[in-house]
Amino acid sequence: MKKVFFVCIIALSVIASCKQQDKKQAQNEKVVVEIAPQTIAQVMETAEKNVGKEVYFKGLVEHVCAHSGKRAILVDETGKLSIRVEAKGEINGFNRELSGSTLAVKGTLAEKRLSPEFLNEWETKVKAKEDAEEGGKHCSSEMTNIQQMRDWMKEHGKDFYSIYYVDGLSYKILD
Repeated sequence: MKKVFFVCIIALSVIASCKQQDKKQAQNEKVVVEIAPQTIAQVMETAEKNVGKEVYFKGLVEHVCAHSGKRAILVDETGKLSIRVEAKGEINGFNRELSGSTLAVKGTLAEKRLSPEFLNEWETKVKAKEDAEEGGKHCSSEMTNIQQMRDWMKEHGKDFYSIYYVDGLSYKILD
């Protein structure tokens, strides 16, 4: 009888111990929650205060750099907003076959500031190209871009024009 009682005590303590381990294991397991990617518009709305921070967004691949594959241009659903993604981290490059695909990209938001001096130098080069009759339509669009940047700087009281881009760490194809 003492042996049966002793065996029952051991069995109950083993069962209790297993249940406590199961509870601890359940508490220690991380719950993986898939976060929905932002739109490009959402990233751009808060870009100024999020430079250097990680972003996760989606966009349609409009262009992949043909020379190196190290850059891709993603556009939003309207086709009016775009952001450049540089191949960094786990991204070795972008295949041209990605054009037309929707990607979810994780990366670090970065900024390049264009100064008035830079815009002046750019304008001088464009005018020289135009004078040499090499420019045509391409030069006029560059001049329009330069003027729009200057107008934005004046309107916002800034002495620089920000270009935001993403140093991509990883991506996945959504469609």
